[in-house]
Amino acid sequence: AYATMEYANIIYPVDNGIATIKLNRPKALNALNSEINADIMAAINEVKADPSVRVLIMTGSERAFAAGADVKEMAEANPRYARQFCGLAIEINNILESLPIPTIAAVGGFAFGGGCEMTLACDFRVGGPRTTLSFPEVGLGIIPGANGCARATAIVGPAKAKQLVMLTEMIPGKQAYDLGLLNWFVEGDAALNAAARDAKGAVKAAKMDGVEEKIAAAKAAAKTAETAAAKAEYEAIYAKAVDVAKQLMGKPACALAAAKAAINKAAIETVAAGKATETTEFTLLFDTHDQKEGMAAMIEKRSPVFTN
Repeated sequence: AYATMEYANIIYPVDNGIATIKLNRPKALNALNSEINADIMAAINEVKADPSVRVLIMTGSERAFAAGADVKEMAEANPRYARQFCGLAIEINNILESLPIPTIAAVGGFAFGGGCEMTLACDFRVGGPRTTLSFPEVGLGIIPGANGCARATAIVGPAKAKQLVMLTEMIPGKQAYDLGLLNWFVEGDAALNAAARDAKGAVKAAKMDGVEEKIAAAKAAAKTAETAAAKAEYEAIYAKAVDVAKQLMGKPACALAAAKAAINKAAIETVAAGKATETTEFTLLFDTHDQKEGMAAMIEKRSPVFTN
């Protein structure tokens, strides 16, 4: 593992070919303002320039992946500024989507608005019971501005995309998994979750008794228990993302890039365009070492040694 450039609003480690961009504005629940977007963009450029990176994980904290774009920055904006503001977010998501390497969003806690859009620009998403996806924009008199409407449509279809965007529904982890918004749903630590539930119950009991000191103590204990359970859940979500990343690293990079390009073409443009790209990518892979090696290994009944 090695640390890379220091950033103010993100943490960017690279470990054995797996890069992680961890959003780190804890006071603002990782709200996406122009500063954090600039840091994300710079880190993505580092990923692009580093041939050792095979997979990118995007993540936040146990409380929030990213709680949307910073409304304070947008409240008084005119259309021209709004176009500028969404421009960088659009660019970040388009690059995440088109990177030749696989991208995984490890989503702990909230992913609202722009945060939700960023997860949808990744190839895969992992979440848990405390994960919540939501597009609150319509309630603020706007709509998702970084292509969230389009990507949600490609992932869950127009009927469900309208439900998400127009009703501003909060989608908890299990429901997000059932909808196909999450690829994997991971439970945290059962004992810590049980302790958090019990501590919550103790707050209710203390309120019934009505003794202020007891209520305050129960609330403090519940907060501590919930924090521990949420942390363990986030760690499990991130560990699953790393596990998926390692599986992907066992596959040849050229084939992964070709598969991503063909599927994206079909999903984002048209199925017809996707078919054409698929045929081109398929044929060009026969010019790679890893195709010769993969097929030879199968014929010779041995494990392939890919060079990527």
